[in-house]
Amino acid sequence: MNKILSFIINKNNNKLLLLKGSDKDPQFHKSFWYVVTGGCEEEDNSFFDTIKREVLEETNLEVKNIIDLEWVFEYESLGNHCIERAYISFVDSDKVVLNEESIDFSWCNLDEFIDKIHWFGDKEELREKLSKYIK
Repeated sequence: MNKILSFIINKNNNKLLLLKGSDKDPQFHKSFWYVVTGGCEEEDNSFFDTIKREVLEETNLEVKNIIDLEWVFEYESLGNHCIERAYISFVDSDKVVLNEESIDFSWCNLDEFIDKIHWFGDKEELREKLSKYIK
């Protein structure tokens, strides 16, 4: 299953968006801070289309620019083999409207983001990758 993961940066203040998931999450069954993720659908012509759709669905934010981090994760989830590609999406608004998948959101500076995010990988590697795109 092809998936995307997108870190969202507000171009106006260089803050990163975190979403807090519900404890009704079908895989983890607990609430934690994460970023927009989602699966590619038939109507998506590209990974960029998937990102724009998922960000709009989950946050009601319009993506203005996307950078491919050329960072790929492979894992098993709910019986599916997933290949997830990581991107950064830039928006120019902080007016988030959550869908049913999330219960809260937070705009964070890089240090707050790294502290809060539920991340399976190396957080220092994550900090290094993201710091290149935050002014």
